[in-house]
Amino acid sequence: VRPRGPIPKQWYQRRVRAPSKTASSPPPPPLANNGTAKIVEPKKPSGLVVESKAMKQHVVSKKSAAPTSHPLFVALLRGHTDTINDMHLDQSGKLLATVSNDQTARVWYIKDLEKGKDVKYTRIPLDSDGSSISVSPDGKAVAVLLPNQGCVEIHRLGKKPGDATSLLLTIEKINGDLKDVSISPTGKFIIVSTTTTHVYVYSLKGELLHTIDTAQMYNGQVSISPCKDLVGVSGFTPEVHFWAVQFSKAGSFLGVTEAMDLSGHKSGVYSFAFNGDSRKAVTVSKDGTWRVHNTDVSWHLNEDPKQLVSGLLPEEGPAHAALSPDGRVVAIATGCGMTLFNADTAEQLDSLTGIHSDAITTLEFSDTGRYLYTCGKDKTIRVWLNRAGMMRDIELWSESLRAATNASHKDRLKQQIAETTARLAELAAMT
Repeated sequence: VRPRGPIPKQWYQRRVRAPSKTASSPPPPPLANNGTAKIVEPKKPSGLVVESKAMKQHVVSKKSAAPTSHPLFVALLRGHTDTINDMHLDQSGKLLATVSNDQTARVWYIKDLEKGKDVKYTRIPLDSDGSSISVSPDGKAVAVLLPNQGCVEIHRLGKKPGDATSLLLTIEKINGDLKDVSISPTGKFIIVSTTTTHVYVYSLKGELLHTIDTAQMYNGQVSISPCKDLVGVSGFTPEVHFWAVQFSKAGSFLGVTEAMDLSGHKSGVYSFAFNGDSRKAVTVSKDGTWRVHNTDVSWHLNEDPKQLVSGLLPEEGPAHAALSPDGRVVAIATGCGMTLFNADTAEQLDSLTGIHSDAITTLEFSDTGRYLYTCGKDKTIRVWLNRAGMMRDIELWSESLRAATNASHKDRLKQQIAETTARLAELAAMT
């Protein structure tokens, strides 16, 4: 079960003056449709593609150079006008936050996606380009990192898509070239990383609690595990280092201690990701391999994570990784494509090439694992059906069927296997 936590009252009570506009910063364009926008253009039938009946008839515009006729394609979310640098799915699976070099952040209300409705969004104008974004545990606020401003802004979302947002807090004068921001899933602290060796731990009031020196030449990815409040850092060294941020039961900050390392690679780690309960993690490295680790260990007793499986990257170059919530599928994005693997055997299950017209910058599984979200330099967010997850579901149900003794349970498993097998056959015929 993923941890949850309310947005702190001080974010509602603290009055912070919005930063002034500089002469060199043009005003943001007006909010179209009062902040809500359709992802489709249904009045132009000549450029439309309608998904298969089993995909809820999602209608999308076919203006991008990357194909939208792929059998696993579900939806296209457009609106950004420059590279999308980061993307974060909230814990409820209802909101997807993105930030771009177009001086805006957007929060997409993706709960309507499975209902076949148009996806609405809230647009947040910024004073400069944003490099990283994080949604609060209860989905009521977002933290945006503005490296050119040397600050982090916390924006409160309105009650409905398109409602005006308000600036709750600005953490200013952060030293170093800033890289990542993340709100802890428990809602207790915020981390901000630099491109060198520092990770700053802040309270929800913006007070600096601790500075972690990662002892690397540079920081790569910096993020927080979905559970246990472990701050992970990849970079120059072949390990991913983790620190535990500790609080008392009363909520007082106790300190930061070294927790564990994910090791085994021979070169620096591009990216890493946890599954939903933080019991597994995947890493991808410059040495051309990816590895899945068992992170369900007692690190406070000096127990080390164990490597479960390893595989080869589909191609050379920077790679981004995601692990399905159930920990059974690994997704790795390289260039403009994505490859999916069995997280238990390293077998390749699926390959999607040329799915963006420019490099993918990040990817995430939906909270249910049914979909994958990708975004990149082509200014779009694309949603894909997780066919590999359907294959793994059939494996799991088949094992359960062999062990089942209840007749109704057996019938239900047989029905699930038959329906999913038929769906896979339909997708295969569309390829």
